[in-house]
Amino acid sequence: MVKGFVAKGHAGAAPRGEDLVCASVSALTQTALLGLDAFLPVKPVWQVDAQGYLECWLPEGLTAADSAKAEVIFRTLELGLKSIEEGYGQYLKVVKRRWTKCCSK
Repeated sequence: MVKGFVAKGHAGAAPRGEDLVCASVSALTQTALLGLDAFLPVKPVWQVDAQGYLECWLPEGLTAADSAKAEVIFRTLELGLKSIEEGYGQYLKVVKRRWTKCCSK
């Protein structure tokens, strides 16, 4: 199950304000965040800045049904990003990582 995502940096495919790769990634990631916020009863934890950084994580304790909704949104985001990567791989790299909960002290 996907727990969250991070998008960082600018694509650099064109001058700022004209970069369709960057705009596409921004639209997909922001739409995924909006979808999670709209369709889950417990809001995702997120952070965004003007340097091209967006981080979004699911909260703990989601029901199985809500986790399934989130999974559809995350997988749809992944499909969109991988599609962009296929055509513009020199500007975008999609990386999947295994998430492990940090140990407590």
